[in-house]
Amino acid sequence: MVKRYRRRSRATGPWTAGEPTELFDPDPRSRWRPGYWLRHPALGVAVGALLVFVLVTCGLGNLRHRNDMVERGERAVGTVREVHGRKWWVSVSFTTRSGEQVNTWINYSPWDEPSVGEEVDVTYDRVDPIGSAYLSGDEPGVLFPTLLLAGSAALALAYAWWLRRNWRRLRGDAESWRNRQPVPRLGERRQPTRAHGRSAP
Repeated sequence: MVKRYRRRSRATGPWTAGEPTELFDPDPRSRWRPGYWLRHPALGVAVGALLVFVLVTCGLGNLRHRNDMVERGERAVGTVREVHGRKWWVSVSFTTRSGEQVNTWINYSPWDEPSVGEEVDVTYDRVDPIGSAYLSGDEPGVLFPTLLLAGSAALALAYAWWLRRNWRRLRGDAESWRNRQPVPRLGERRQPTRAHGRSAP
């Protein structure tokens, strides 16, 4: 029995009493696995850049549409045919300066709901009177695109500042996960380590 036990110990390697035997894979995980790139701050750069790009595109698009309405906008008197109160839309028919009869849906302000049969002033784009028509006073202005552009700039600066402060920590968590070291779960922040010891009396 003693000889068999010694042969087994030689085959399995050194073992100390009281220590559990654990199987581990020394090879690092792939960088293409979600656990790595979801922790890496480079993903935040891509997401933040995409969000800022969408906001800037919307702001510039609204500003361009406002400028088109200023250059090509014309006025007409229309008649309300139908009101969709839940979504704040009204069906208005009017005649353009070129004599074209138009019947389109126009969004209106919730605090100024028109009634069926009421005559309203309409501002429309002569190039696209069906798709670009507004009730008088609801034409696109400069405030909304300015807020989008200013908000995108503020968001980009704040997010860049946050990434700069947390880049090393986030990259370290990604590399620790890749090297199979204990890291907090996604969405959880690493708890600060507390010094253990007895305080002096």
